[in-house]
Amino acid sequence: MTMTNFALLTTISFLVFLSGGLTGPISSLYLESLGAGYTAIGLIGTVAAVTAIASSYVWGRASDHLGRRKGILLFGLLTMAITNSLVAAVPSYGFIFPLRIFGGAALSAYATSSLALMGDELERHSSTRGMRMGIFRGLGSLAFGIMAFLSGSISDRFSLRAPFAMSAAFYFVAFFVALRIKEERTGRAATEPRRGVLIARLILTDARKVFLRGRRRVHPAVGAEKMNDSLPLAPLMVSAFLWSLVTGAVYAVWANYMVNELSYTQTAMSRLWSLASTSEFPLMIFAGWLSDKIGRLRTLILAFFAWTLVFAGYVLIPGMPWMVFIQLTRGLAYSAFTAAAMTYATEVRSRAKRGEVSGLYSASSGLGSILGASMGGIQTQIAGFRAMIGTNAAIVFGGAIYLSGVVFRRLRRKQPI
Repeated sequence: MTMTNFALLTTISFLVFLSGGLTGPISSLYLESLGAGYTAIGLIGTVAAVTAIASSYVWGRASDHLGRRKGILLFGLLTMAITNSLVAAVPSYGFIFPLRIFGGAALSAYATSSLALMGDELERHSSTRGMRMGIFRGLGSLAFGIMAFLSGSISDRFSLRAPFAMSAAFYFVAFFVALRIKEERTGRAATEPRRGVLIARLILTDARKVFLRGRRRVHPAVGAEKMNDSLPLAPLMVSAFLWSLVTGAVYAVWANYMVNELSYTQTAMSRLWSLASTSEFPLMIFAGWLSDKIGRLRTLILAFFAWTLVFAGYVLIPGMPWMVFIQLTRGLAYSAFTAAAMTYATEVRSRAKRGEVSGLYSASSGLGSILGASMGGIQTQIAGFRAMIGTNAAIVFGGAIYLSGVVFRRLRRKQPI
């Protein structure tokens, strides 16, 4: 792969996050306008997350065996374009459930293949891998922030359906950009002539093994490096799960909290979301560079402690101007976690298993999102917004303590972190 592919993947990510920025801040409000209660909003998020878990590992394994990640990437982008077009047109929230099934499978296909492709591209840049991942993901956050800033205004001026229609257009553009990606078929897949047979075998034998087996024998790729055992896999999976759990819980109904309980306007709410997302562009690059210097695990600890402060701020000082500082801290926390975790996922195992690890990472995040989206909606329905956010602050603080323990033990054994 060449740097041209780096530019293409970064452009695609930019477009995908433009799409997400349009719909993310107003998604729960749109569902509420279609007649959904808070519990239903949480369950709709659960549907997408269940599908993502069921498919992400298989996408990753398929990309490793086939030696091709581009086809999976194209499928994900095109399907997301179609589903967002349909979401913009549905008459009631009941129609959203089947669309979330297709959307969950498509988004996991994109996320798994994109991360594995970027890992393949960055193999030659071990000393600056985190910073380059920060550029790739940071531009996505910039795109999200731009559209989040405009999302509320677009909804106020036109309707809550308009952002979803625009989102579909961005996915279509990303699909056509992805057609230009070039990749070489490598490793075991280079000797396998029949993709259909491989896919059938994966569906029948691999899907049932998700999370049931640990390390597997790696089929050596042509010119592939040895498996990287310097970092443990478990902390990555645990941190991905916990991060998605608390993020899914709080942000499933964050817009409703801001608008309905704190009396922010839709425009003000979306601009505060935009502030955090926009700040992630420089902070993501900084966080990637920092993880290159101090290690992925230390950067993850920083992210978890900062996330705890963000949730505490939402409960204790939710008014202006404090909300501005809270959202900037949110940008730092999110950047530190994302840059470190994504880089961690691409380097913790060799190229021959990179798709599989990307799938496991996505599946761990999806499992957290399932529980988080349901937990957030149900907790809010029963105990209110503040109790729900406070509970998740305690959970993410516990995650910071767990990661600190991992680092302490590895330092005592003089193992890399």
